[in-house]
Amino acid sequence: MRYAKPVWLVVLAIGWTASIQVNAEDSVVDLFEAVDRGDVNVRFIPLNADRANVVITNQTNQPLQLRLPEAIAAVPILGQFGQNQNPNQNQNQGGGASQSVGGGFNKGNGQGLGNGQNGFGMGVMRVAPGKTRKLQANTVCLEHGKPDPKPNIAYRMIPIESYTDDPTVIQVCQQLGSGKIPQQVAQAIVWHRANGLPWNQLADLNRMQSLYRGNIKYFRPKDLTSAKSYVNRNPNHYYPAYDLPKTSAGAFASAYSSGSSYSMQRGDSSGLSGRSRNQSTCR
Repeated sequence: MRYAKPVWLVVLAIGWTASIQVNAEDSVVDLFEAVDRGDVNVRFIPLNADRANVVITNQTNQPLQLRLPEAIAAVPILGQFGQNQNPNQNQNQGGGASQSVGGGFNKGNGQGLGNGQNGFGMGVMRVAPGKTRKLQANTVCLEHGKPDPKPNIAYRMIPIESYTDDPTVIQVCQQLGSGKIPQQVAQAIVWHRANGLPWNQLADLNRMQSLYRGNIKYFRPKDLTSAKSYVNRNPNHYYPAYDLPKTSAGAFASAYSSGSSYSMQRGDSSGLSGRSRNQSTCR
């Protein structure tokens, strides 16, 4: 009988520890849910067509465990709605003409995700009260023919499912973030699926046009071969009209006013200007 008390203490200690672990796991909240609740503020800053910084600020007085989405999209916000941070910038360069992007968080670049420090595994990030964390996202363009994303254009990050229901595009964005697919291969797949560009047109795209060096192709043959193989393994084939990318009304309603126009703009590819001409990454 003299051992009964220590045994009960051990049992209670184990139960208490398990309770703490369950409560800690239950405290994890999805990033977009935290945004909707106003617990966090998220700024999406595109560096170029391939990468973006995502700045997340905890606006509460409690630490937050945020579960990051596997894939994301980001849409530009029109400059005339007060989102243009440079008052001297030409309004013609506003976000309404810029490229929407998709991708995923780079979880392997030392950002403290999935390293076990918080005990929750891959894809969960702790943000202290009132503190800010910065992540990097790997991205691709979602609307071929529109101008490249730029840091001085305001963007809104949204769930990828709000932008497209194409499972191949969603999966490619997920794998791009985790580093399982090269950026150029991912871009070819997305332009083929989301914008309906045939493979021969993708093969003809030029990254640079030069009178002396010749045209430099955007995609290498092996990138297109890999992209074709990836698409052929996916049974859900459909190809929306080139000038009608799949975009939910809800996604754009949150970024644009109801009176805004949304149109596809294509780059001018007629002739060369001077000795050489660089093509826009997303054109």
